[in-house]
Amino acid sequence: MKKILISLLVFITLPAGAQTYIKTNALYWAVLLPNVGVETRLSNHFTFEGEVNGSLWKSIDDRPYLGMQVMAGGRYYIKESFKGFYVGGDISFDVYEASKWDHWNNDYGGIDVQHGVGVYLGVTLGYQMPIGRRWNMDFYAGGGWHHGWYWGDTKMADGSHVMYAGWNRSGEWIPYKAGVTFAYRLTSEKRMQKRFGGK
Repeated sequence: MKKILISLLVFITLPAGAQTYIKTNALYWAVLLPNVGVETRLSNHFTFEGEVNGSLWKSIDDRPYLGMQVMAGGRYYIKESFKGFYVGGDISFDVYEASKWDHWNNDYGGIDVQHGVGVYLGVTLGYQMPIGRRWNMDFYAGGGWHHGWYWGDTKMADGSHVMYAGWNRSGEWIPYKAGVTFAYRLTSEKRMQKRFGGK
């Protein structure tokens, strides 16, 4: 755990010589989904972003929604990095134990649960704007293709589990991210002016 925290700290602080924001998504926190992200400037119009999101819901109406998603991507800002409209491309990996959204109680009165890993490839559209000296807000939505590898079991009414599918795979087009994000700039104004000539 200590090594993971040190690695995350290095990942966040190394690009601090560039314009870099640490971010968190208020929409996800509203439904108790922990998340943190970082976005750093690559050029006048391009940025790199990384995010980690998690779900700790062991049961919602007896259905588990546990998972973690690690995402990376690039963004192109029409006006200037961190200002105005942008389009981005994403790739992410997830691990999950969840009851699929379109699987309700099956014919045996049990709940189907999938255990697996997956990968997302998609596009994000958004708008970012300053709200303070070091603070921005970022509004976005994204979707794309998810491909998962999983096995499934059924949680029966008596609490027992019966496997209904061995290792399997499936893919689908889905919306997979949305955000109202608060972003805090790590780089000082003086350092930014020195590096970017006042931009």
